[in-house]
Amino acid sequence: MDTLKFYFFSKKNAFLLISMLYFFAIKASAIITVGGPEDSLSASSKPKSLIQNMNREQLSSLVDFLFEIDTIPRDLMKEINKAIAVFNEEDAKHESKTQIYPSVPSSDLYSSWEINMLFPEKDMLKLKGDTSVTLLLNGGERGDYFHPFNGPVTSGFGWRDSAQHNGVDIDLNKGDKVCVAFDGMVRIAKRSGGFGNVVVVRHYNGLETVYAHLSKLKVKPGQVIIAGQVVGWGGSTGHSTGSHLHFEVRFKGVPINPKYLISFKEQKLFCDAITIKKTKWGLAAFPKGEKEHIIEKGDTVFELAKRYATTIVSIKQINGLTGRVRLKPGQVICIAQ
Repeated sequence: MDTLKFYFFSKKNAFLLISMLYFFAIKASAIITVGGPEDSLSASSKPKSLIQNMNREQLSSLVDFLFEIDTIPRDLMKEINKAIAVFNEEDAKHESKTQIYPSVPSSDLYSSWEINMLFPEKDMLKLKGDTSVTLLLNGGERGDYFHPFNGPVTSGFGWRDSAQHNGVDIDLNKGDKVCVAFDGMVRIAKRSGGFGNVVVVRHYNGLETVYAHLSKLKVKPGQVIIAGQVVGWGGSTGHSTGSHLHFEVRFKGVPINPKYLISFKEQKLFCDAITIKKTKWGLAAFPKGEKEHIIEKGDTVFELAKRYATTIVSIKQINGLTGRVRLKPGQVICIAQ
């Protein structure tokens, strides 16, 4: 009880002290300007009152103190209201410059904003039927793509060492800057198991990108970031045999082969809009309205069927192919009629 009394006594004393200083400041200002025009200060050079010189924390403390007082001087409240209005105006200007997107990315596509589990949702694989969605990747208010790191791909997407490798590995040195691919908001930024230091960014089109094995994190959950902004430094944390970036692209928690979207050789996207479609193998991803594919080294008819959500039989029929098919780099294959 004694402690409680001392607390209120201290608050009231603090308020009285602040009030005295405030009125002394007002009196001093009046004395300075009481002379003739040659003795008075211009409006821009007049000394600010005590309230005007307060920062946000000090002003907040003063308002807290006022709740303990029965009567508050009207002039004091006017000064406080003016100061609060100035701070609100500054906040509005700041938000108009930096807060391009006012809401959490893709809230219409996701049921929650999870900051503990890396991949909590797998809705697309639960859907039945011919389900697809088209996403804008480049241009407009969403900005342009930025390649996370310009290095050779040392390991691709797919089965590796009897386990599914859900991304691509890009060679780099410890301390190299790793950048976010698209504008978005950081959902995960922490150390997590085999990923080591990992960042997961949710983008405004619904995609999420993953940056793992980082030596240092440079962003925090909930932070709005733009394409090209550094999310961390390259490293070898977690289950890693050497410095590299493990990079993933996911939609609603389901991994998509990054090579379906990105030309790692040219460090750019294949297209500005992409269609994602559920298949029995996972998620296919291909340029919107795409009907042809130029064969690259390592492509097979089976891989094309997975990528474009079609079948081996359909590809063979459209292209007049029979038997065992050997595809050559540069060859043009029709995917749809």
